[in-house]
Amino acid sequence: MNRLDTAKRTEFRQSITRTGVSRVSNVNFSLNVGTAIPRSVSLHRLPPAIVSIVPAYEGYSFILVRDDIVIIDPDTYEIVDVIPA
Repeated sequence: MNRLDTAKRTEFRQSITRTGVSRVSNVNFSLNVGTAIPRSVSLHRLPPAIVSIVPAYEGYSFILVRDDIVIIDPDTYEIVDVIPA
């Protein structure tokens, strides 16, 4: 997981919140790095502002599960990072 300082973490969360993506509350998979999620889950492209904060996330997608931001590899549907609330 990329460690973000408080300011960057706040900016990161605000950028995701501004996307208006709906949160998912019930999932049938664990929120652990390396977990493959079902392909039926709709992924959302990370906004450019996020990639500028964490360049390593370029090309990845995300979903919101409850209050967690889950970063997903869109090719494999594997979780690459979980940013907790």
